[in-house]
Amino acid sequence: MQKKLIALAVAGVLAAPLAAQAGVEVYGQARMSVDYSNNDDVAPNDKSALSVSSNKSRIGFKGSEDFGNGLKGLWQIEQGVKFDSGTWGNEARDTFLGLGGNFGTVLAGKLSTPYRTSTERLDVFKDTKADYNAIVGSVGSAGQLTGDTNVGNLRTNNSLAYVTPNMNGFQGTLAYVANYNDLLSTSPSPGVTIFGTGDNLPRTKDDGKKDAYSLSGTYDNGPLYLAAAYEALNKAGLGGGTGTPSTKSWKVGGGWNFGQGTTIGALFENMDLGGSTGDRNAWYLSGMHKMDAFNVKAAYGAADKWSGTGLSDTGAQQFSVGAGYDLSKTTEAYALYTQVSNDKRGAYGLESISGFNDKTVSSFSLGIKHAFSSK
Repeated sequence: MQKKLIALAVAGVLAAPLAAQAGVEVYGQARMSVDYSNNDDVAPNDKSALSVSSNKSRIGFKGSEDFGNGLKGLWQIEQGVKFDSGTWGNEARDTFLGLGGNFGTVLAGKLSTPYRTSTERLDVFKDTKADYNAIVGSVGSAGQLTGDTNVGNLRTNNSLAYVTPNMNGFQGTLAYVANYNDLLSTSPSPGVTIFGTGDNLPRTKDDGKKDAYSLSGTYDNGPLYLAAAYEALNKAGLGGGTGTPSTKSWKVGGGWNFGQGTTIGALFENMDLGGSTGDRNAWYLSGMHKMDAFNVKAAYGAADKWSGTGLSDTGAQQFSVGAGYDLSKTTEAYALYTQVSNDKRGAYGLESISGFNDKTVSSFSLGIKHAFSSK
C-alpha cells in the first residue's frame, strides 16, 4: 500500500512538467466570503443567516495545438468547485472543443450564450452576492415559474458557436443550441433551471422544436465599450396562457473608461416570455473608481412590471455598494452590501437567496477572491 502511494506521488510530480510541455494550462478562481443575509422569510423558517459561501469558485484545464497555416485546435474543461464544502460543485461550466484561425473561432460543447457574455463586463459585482443577475435576465416569479429563475444568463448544453475575428474593436458571436430540453422542471424543485441532453433520438416532435438562438455584437476600442444582444428560446413555454410560447430577449449596453481609474456602465434589457405574461424592461447602472490598490464601486438595477399580468407592482430594485483592496496581482479582499426591494407582487432574490412578494432581501459580505494559473 505504501509503495502504491509513493508511486502515485511520484506520478503526480512528473505530471506537472509534462502537462506544461503539452501546453496545458491549469487555472481557476477561489472566491470565499462570509455573508450575513436576510430575506424576511416567515416562521418557521429563519429570516436571517450567517453563511460561508464559495461564490462561483472554479477550476479549469485548457490548451491549444498549432496545426500550421494559421489554424489551431482549442479545448477547455471547466467545473465549479465548492470551497465551503470541499467538493465539486453542481455547476458544469464552459467546456468545449474548437478550431481557430483567420476566419474566427468555432466552438462546440457547453457554452455561455453570447447574450450572457455580451454585458458581463458591465457587472462590477460579478460572482458575488451583489451579482447583477438578481435583476438582469431574471424573471422573478412571473408566468409559470415558482421562485426567482434567471433565463437570461444561460450556459447551455448542445451548443455550437461562431466568433468573428476582431475587426478594429468589433466582434460578433452567433450560437445555436440544438436542444435545451425543458427549462422548467419540477425536479428537484419548482423554478429550478435544468438543461438536459435532449438533442438525440428518440424524442418527441415538441422536444425537437425546443432549440435556441443567441447572438451578440460588441465594440471594444479605447475607452468605449458597446454591446447589443438578442436571444430566442423557442417553445420554452414560460409565459403562461395557451400554447407553448417562446421566450425572446434583447439588450443594449455600454461602458466608458474616463482614465485615472474611473469607469461607468449601463444597460437596458427587454425580456418577453410570450403568452399571457408578456414582457418587462430592466435597467442597470454601475460605476467603479480605483486608486492604486484600493477600489470603490456602486450599482443600481431595476425591473419593471410584467405587461401581460395587468398588475403594476411585479417589479423590484437592487442597490449595491462595495470596496476592495488588492493584496497582490491575483488576490483581492472586499466588503459589500447589496439589497433587493420587491414590489407587492415581485419575488426577486439574490445569489442562493430566495425572494418573496413585498419583501426585502439583503446581504453583507466580507470576502477574498484569488485567481490562479499554471502559466
